[in-house]
Amino acid sequence: MNFNLQSMNQSLVATRDQALSVFNHPFSQSHYFLVSNLKNGSFLSPINTHTLFTTPKRFQAIIGCLGEGNTPAKTLRQILGSPGAHQGLACFDGLSAKLVERAGFQYCFASGFSISAARLGLPETGFISYGEMVDQGQQITRAVSIPVIGDACGHTQGRKVVSGEETVIRIKAAVDARKESGSDIVIVARTDSRQALPLEESLWRLRAFADAGADVLFIDALASKEESKERAIRQSKK
Repeated sequence: MNFNLQSMNQSLVATRDQALSVFNHPFSQSHYFLVSNLKNGSFLSPINTHTLFTTPKRFQAIIGCLGEGNTPAKTLRQILGSPGAHQGLACFDGLSAKLVERAGFQYCFASGFSISAARLGLPETGFISYGEMVDQGQQITRAVSIPVIGDACGHTQGRKVVSGEETVIRIKAAVDARKESGSDIVIVARTDSRQALPLEESLWRLRAFADAGADVLFIDALASKEESKERAIRQSKK
């Protein structure tokens, strides 16, 4: 998970490694990830220290997305439908989400690690419950009008991941649940498999997620800047 000690005052921003050292967390290395739109190659980049994202040639700011009648999901789809790289700060409660919105960002990213740290004073390594995460997510979404991307995965040393077939089943279940409930939800399909598997396997999972109906692909914890660049180049060729 992405742990952020972010402040609106840049002089007070802690690095990710400094933040993790407070909790003596085993996964204290720098990491890289991209969140890409399936249709036009635009990128969402949650702002975390030591995060790399590839900026396309054009950057277009979205103005007035939160117009009357727009739902957060519809607004997020509009952001994804525009070219460029779109940044959003991570948040962990209603107040931090409001600060992100007030600072002018178009969306915020609810960081599971940060929620566990803020709520329990502990890293996200199994201490916080599913119910607590849901409750915190509800508080965050009620506090702001901008879209909120919910993230509930965590980094642990020596990560083990389920099979590719199991991950696809889970994405299909989310797609089916959205259809049955009639909810307008943007499904962000994330894989942390690069920590345990070769890059090619992680990329295969992303393609399978897209085929299963996911709206956005999220590959986390790439091993190097070179892998992030390779991922961006492959996306741009589609």
